[in-house]
Amino acid sequence: MQREEKQLEASLDALLSQVADLKNSLGSFICKLENEYGRLTWPSVLDSFALLSGQLNTLNKVLKHEKTPLFRNQVIIPLVLSPDRDEDLMRQTEGRVPVFSHEVVPDHLRTKPDPEVEEQEKQLTTDAARIGADAAQKQIQSLNKMCSNLLEKISKEERESESGGKMPSGIKTNIKSASMHPYQRPSCLVFILAVPLRCKVKKLLGQEEKKNARLQLW
Repeated sequence: MQREEKQLEASLDALLSQVADLKNSLGSFICKLENEYGRLTWPSVLDSFALLSGQLNTLNKVLKHEKTPLFRNQVIIPLVLSPDRDEDLMRQTEGRVPVFSHEVVPDHLRTKPDPEVEEQEKQLTTDAARIGADAAQKQIQSLNKMCSNLLEKISKEERESESGGKMPSGIKTNIKSASMHPYQRPSCLVFILAVPLRCKVKKLLGQEEKKNARLQLW
């Protein structure tokens, strides 16, 4: 009995350590999203996701380890319930749970989803079971085709944007507007090429206004 209790305590300590690391990573990522969104890059976001994914995998390995006892066999019984504020509970939960009353116990000690969520999950499982293997395979192929076409369009837009930034200045003004449908949304390349042209037009207009002003003074 003592051996099982020590093993349970050691497993809980390892689990709490992994959860604490995961919590710190989540807090850092949320702080980065809230304070550094203006200069946040996609590779940085991917690095944060990779870190979180690795920590979740480590947590699953701890739970599935052969030396880890089955926590589902452990029963938690609330011995004392009170509507009064508990300072020790506040400190242990970092201020998230101020009281341990009849109102909060069902939420914190719940081992199953809410009845509404459980009913929706059963309905989704039933609907999924009605779909045959052939129909499911066709839906998967259709979804994969849509994703592939979308990725191809995104890659094409990126290539056109990169090539548009490297084009000579003489070619930038040679845009064939007739090839674009009048109600078609312009691509990113059009906006990229229109910016230097608009600046040049504003500069010429400014020079023309200064010239007219000098003529009026004379």
